[in-house]
Amino acid sequence: MSDDLRWSPVGQASEFNDGQGRVVTVGARRIAVFRTGERFRALKDACPHAGVSLATGYLHEDTVVCPAHAWSFHLDDGRCTMGPASCKAATYAVRVVDGTVEIGVP
Repeated sequence: MSDDLRWSPVGQASEFNDGQGRVVTVGARRIAVFRTGERFRALKDACPHAGVSLATGYLHEDTVVCPAHAWSFHLDDGRCTMGPASCKAATYAVRVVDGTVEIGVP
């Protein structure tokens, strides 16, 4: 992870449900945070296709499926795995420090 990120706490790890997305706000950014087991990953909370909230999508393995048009995005790098290959969701760094989930933004 880059040292030039600003880290913002967004909640306790215990507040995030396994297998579900949750919207958090960091500054003006709406970010969808996903917990899968002990891993936390984050994407911009807007499908690049139509702006629909990705946090309301469902998880399938390591992807989130947009509830509007079923495009799917890999949680690690935001690449579109179902839909146009050129489409990508923005990703954010996530870490857990002493039980607190933090999002890193440039």
